Amino acid sequence: MEEPMLHVLIVDDEPTYRLVLTQTLKTYKYTTEACETGDAAIDLLKKNKYDVVLLDYKMPGTSGLNVLQWMYGMKIETPVIIITGHGSEEIALEAWKWGAKDYFVKGKSDMSQLPALVLRVYKQVISERQHRSERD
Repeated sequence: MEEPMLHVLIVDDEPTYRLVLTQTLKTYKYTTEACETGDAAIDLLKKNKYDVVLLDYKMPGTSGLNVLQWMYGMKIETPVIIITGHGSEEIALEAWKWGAKDYFVKGKSDMSQLPALVLRVYKQVISERQHRSERD
């Protein structure tokens, strides 16, 4: 079975890391759009549809957690992978509470594993939606 071509939103305030994420996903032929603030992410999410969002947890101004809470309130079910420089259980639990599906730790997680993580999270959400629609 051929893998889907995913459209991924990358939100991170560090330009170099944003570029690394973009290049890593493009090697898997994923299309990406990137921005550097939580407010810009909300604007893009209002206008566009994405298959997965990579969302930096800690950014100046509107944080990744704020964006996640906004998505939850707006019932936007796009799967979110939280990116954090501080891989703590507290951050993971807080993010999961608001609907994040997984997290990726800057500098500790293997960047080569990112495309597979994005695909796994996407497939998990599609499977959950199918199960929900079969029950309804």
